Amino acid sequence: MEAFIEILKYTFPAALMLLLTYLLLSNFVDNEEKRRQFYLRKDLNKKALPLRFQAFERLTVFLERITPNQLVTRVKPGNMPLGVYRKTLVDAIRQEYEYNISQQVYVSDKIWNNIVSAKSQVVSMINKVTAEMDENATAADLSRKLIELEMTGDIFPTKAAILLLKHEAARNF
Repeated sequence: MEAFIEILKYTFPAALMLLLTYLLLSNFVDNEEKRRQFYLRKDLNKKALPLRFQAFERLTVFLERITPNQLVTRVKPGNMPLGVYRKTLVDAIRQEYEYNISQQVYVSDKIWNNIVSAKSQVVSMINKVTAEMDENATAADLSRKLIELEMTGDIFPTKAAILLLKHEAARNF
């Protein structure tokens, strides 16, 4: 029994030191890994921040460009028939959307879904107004009606999406 106690006197402190050394080294390695990841994230954010700001800017420009007031100013009705002008307006919106579709990577799903919804609502509004017009209506009549409709609403879908974009940009930066 005395031999066992004698062995225990030497092995217990050694085992305790081994355990303490393991815990200290493990803690040190974990802290170093966290520190390395922090600096990696910091460097990544430094590079990604300008890209995110650019995405917010481009999506804001997209939403402004598809607002009916801006859209009919850019896409002049000229002497186009009503149906052709409607198709031209919808095509202009789709082209703008396709040009900016990659920006969804830099914004939240909520914001992107709101932007897609605003685009769909504008296209739907153009189609609805066109369908409600009589057969003698011209493309100029459609452009006037779209501008009037935008002005009479409380808050237009594109403006609501822009407000959400601004809110997310302010919250994240």
